[in-house]
Amino acid sequence: MDNQLILFSVSHKKVGGLPPDRSVIGVGANGSSIGAQYTDCTGDNISGKNQSFCELTALYWIWKNVNCQYVGFEHYRRFFFTRGQLIARPLNREEIAKILGSGSVIIPKPHKCGCSVYEDYARNHNIADLDECRAIISADCPEYLSDFDAVMSSSEYSLANMFVMPKELVDEYCSWLFGILFKAEKLIDISGRDSYQVRVFGFLAERLFNVWLHHRHLKIFYAPVYNVGDCPIAVRIKGKFFGGKK
Repeated sequence: MDNQLILFSVSHKKVGGLPPDRSVIGVGANGSSIGAQYTDCTGDNISGKNQSFCELTALYWIWKNVNCQYVGFEHYRRFFFTRGQLIARPLNREEIAKILGSGSVIIPKPHKCGCSVYEDYARNHNIADLDECRAIISADCPEYLSDFDAVMSSSEYSLANMFVMPKELVDEYCSWLFGILFKAEKLIDISGRDSYQVRVFGFLAERLFNVWLHHRHLKIFYAPVYNVGDCPIAVRIKGKFFGGKK
């Protein structure tokens, strides 16, 4: 398994201190100039959409250009990490392989909204964009509609578009996800939006990933996520991402 597991860390800038078992994939305009092992602008790619698709341009590239057994998808400043340590430490390849060997996929411990997922999106983004996705799902893959509604009415979901899972599941998910997003892209006008809200398709994918997972009924390992800009002790006290249950 070890030789078939690639742990990608998505980055748009040159960074240091990354776990040595992670492989950096550079994205967007700077992707090819940061010394990354991989870039999202080669082969079959949508690198030019990075401003609005965020880390999804790297995900698309992995889908279309990588042949391996398992894929890890993290960020240059966010990693799945172990608990029970005074200093936060990213899960290593051996620990990840053990979890995958149990048949589980790894995703972030759910974020609790304090309201419904739908209301949370409405508070922070343009709710019409999410409604467009529901309409597309209703028309193109109605078997997912009850999953969409269940996730949107719940009060928690996994953030950050992060996971570790078999490449065959990544391929299945990407085929479904990008089929929805490319249609939504034609319907959503992002002109005039600020640099944060223009990242709409990354925000939508965070919710849609949970819809796909709800439909698939996979065995899940919920791992805590460590933001390397935070103090490990503060992360533990805050408890926002603390978990690790199966």
